[in-house]
Amino acid sequence: MKVIKFVQYNEAESLPESGFGGMGGWFEMGMRWCDYKEMWIEDVHETIENLRAAIIENHIKCTGDQHQHSGVESCPVFEDGTTATYSFRAWGDLMAAVWSTEDNEDYSYMSFYM
Repeated sequence: MKVIKFVQYNEAESLPESGFGGMGGWFEMGMRWCDYKEMWIEDVHETIENLRAAIIENHIKCTGDQHQHSGVESCPVFEDGTTATYSFRAWGDLMAAVWSTEDNEDYSYMSFYM
């Protein structure tokens, strides 16, 4: 499943959830995208890879606080009409996983928490 656009958190709250958000707080310094991907069942790996590519393509790099409160269009909307909203920690996990690999930099979830 592909990401068709990104919307603000308040808009995403009115859409059905995809199940890709949720809680988090486990991504540690030294981990990379492959560690994040391993946390998901294989059936959704293609969707997770599409999400990663869309984040990079759209230069989405913000904190969990910004994701939820600043009006940044950071919530993915998938082609089935579902979205993903994240807790501060889960957003930190996702951002750290994407950008630690892309930037070749050690990030943890706290790097993108607030």
